[in-house]
Amino acid sequence: MITGFPSPAQGYEDKSIDLNKLLIKHPAATVFMTISSTRFVNMGIFQGDLLVIDRAKPINPNSLVVYESEGHFTLGRVFNIKSESIITGSIVHVIHTVKES
Repeated sequence: MITGFPSPAQGYEDKSIDLNKLLIKHPAATVFMTISSTRFVNMGIFQGDLLVIDRAKPINPNSLVVYESEGHFTLGRVFNIKSESIITGSIVHVIHTVKES
C-alpha cells in the first residue's frame, strides 16, 4: 500500500543534467578560469568563482570579457578596455559556490 503524497521528482529519476551541453557551445574554444581576487565583486564575480570563457563567441561593446593587459589577465566590458589590450574570450557563465556560515 502506498501512502502520502507523490514525490515532485517522480518520473524524473533517470534524467540527468549534462553540464557540458548546458554550459559549453564551442567545446574546442572553451576554457575555464578560477577567480583569485576580490576586485570583481562590483560585477557580481567573487573570489573562488569559476568562469566559463568562450573564445569563439562574437563580442559586442557590452560583452564581459577576459583580456590581457600589461602581462596580466583581467575582466572588463569591451567598451572600457584600452585599444592595446588583447581580448582572450567572452565570459559566458559564472559559477558561484555558496559559502556556508
